[in-house]
Amino acid sequence: MGYFAVVVGLALSLSGKQKDTGTYFLANRRMPWLAVSLSVVASVLSAITYLGAPQVAYEENAALVVGLPATLLAAPLVILLFFPIYRRLQVTSIYEYVGLRFGIRSRYAASFFSILQLLGWMGIALYAPALALSTVTGLDLWNAIIVMGLVATAYTTLGGMAAVIWTDVVQFLVLAFGAVLITLSLIERVPGGMDRIMEMASAHDKLPLLDLTFSFSEINGLTVVICYFIIAFGQYGTSQVPVQRLLSIKNFRGMVKAQILDHLLEIILLALLFFIGLGLFAYFSLFPERLAEGISGDRILPFYIIHALPAGISGLIIAAVFAAAMSTVDSGIHSMSTMILVDFIQPLRKRALDSRQGLQVARGLTIGLGLLATASGLLVSQIEGILKAISMVGGYVASPVTALFLMGILTRRGNFGGWLIATCLVTIPTQVYIQNYSDTHWIFYGPLGMVICLAVSYPCSLIFARVRRLPPADREYTLWRRKTPGEASLLQNP
Repeated sequence: MGYFAVVVGLALSLSGKQKDTGTYFLANRRMPWLAVSLSVVASVLSAITYLGAPQVAYEENAALVVGLPATLLAAPLVILLFFPIYRRLQVTSIYEYVGLRFGIRSRYAASFFSILQLLGWMGIALYAPALALSTVTGLDLWNAIIVMGLVATAYTTLGGMAAVIWTDVVQFLVLAFGAVLITLSLIERVPGGMDRIMEMASAHDKLPLLDLTFSFSEINGLTVVICYFIIAFGQYGTSQVPVQRLLSIKNFRGMVKAQILDHLLEIILLALLFFIGLGLFAYFSLFPERLAEGISGDRILPFYIIHALPAGISGLIIAAVFAAAMSTVDSGIHSMSTMILVDFIQPLRKRALDSRQGLQVARGLTIGLGLLATASGLLVSQIEGILKAISMVGGYVASPVTALFLMGILTRRGNFGGWLIATCLVTIPTQVYIQNYSDTHWIFYGPLGMVICLAVSYPCSLIFARVRRLPPADREYTLWRRKTPGEASLLQNP
């Protein structure tokens, strides 16, 4: 309760400063880059990852950790491809770019797909930790979901983007401290400490880090590097949640610094979480009598927290899990309210909303979407591994959106008609087959969806849709735009 009081109190302190949608959605583009970077980490490393990463290392292996630096390698490409265009066009919703490049129908489609993804993401992010915690603590499942959803909705509605970012900073500190405490406790409780943990992991083939074989049915070092490199484009370049935070920074240089620090912190925290999974495997292999019957999957970590750690420490770490869940919810509902207002309501209205009306609508949307997200958390069921569930959703809706952005930036002749044909007739049916009728590992769902959609969209644009070159005025939306002689360096303030 003390944690909830802190985040709501912080939002109340910011609640009087939102005068229009510019402050509500982007905090007037004046947020400090360090706070934004920590906020992005907190939202990306949600409770899904906090519980899911240890689960994967415990049940399969820790090969995913070797792919983490691949996102850092992809960062310069993401920064140079996407951020200058978003910055130059002064977008609030990144799907404004899609509308300018391909037309208003493409903007509706991309934004709608992204809203579907966010609803699934938030539902799983609320349901999974609540289920895990209720299983091992006796906490009522519905009460846990409702409390997390309503508290996140309340402070997001009150404080807008500033509240989301500053509460996420608090949540980052809590979840990072919790991960460190769990790591230290496992090193202490496993006889032989870190050396024994790594020895047991190696003996049970949980460290295929240098395995250069390639297989669609399992994860190893090479597989993970390729997948993470591709995933980085969607997660950091074409997702409204992290990009909207980065757009709240006052200059391009700050966006770059925030993105690089975000990657470094994610690598450190995810490495800790995967190590925790290996530590849990060693601990319960050495002391199998300490693991209750029926506890597996994403319930392993909460069980260890409750039954192996002192009460005060376990309470703090449970707060970290709740913090991770709420950082996902506040991110999702704020981004969805932005997309609905900017991508649907404003373009469809004959008369523009004034600043007061826009703010009222934005807050109303936030409340409604918060309740919807909470309801989706109550309705989600039959989750077969929470990281797999997120990958399944992303393969259907996030991958085609990333392909649309890349086709817009990288090509001159790609068009919405070709993308729509590729998405409906090839990408989605392929995902149905891959996810239900093949032994393809879930880590491939998103990357395969994006590569297939991009590879098919461009030929379809040339064959089935009206072929035309972009007029010179529209080429500014692609990588091939001509820079004016006096244009400043990308690393200077726009």
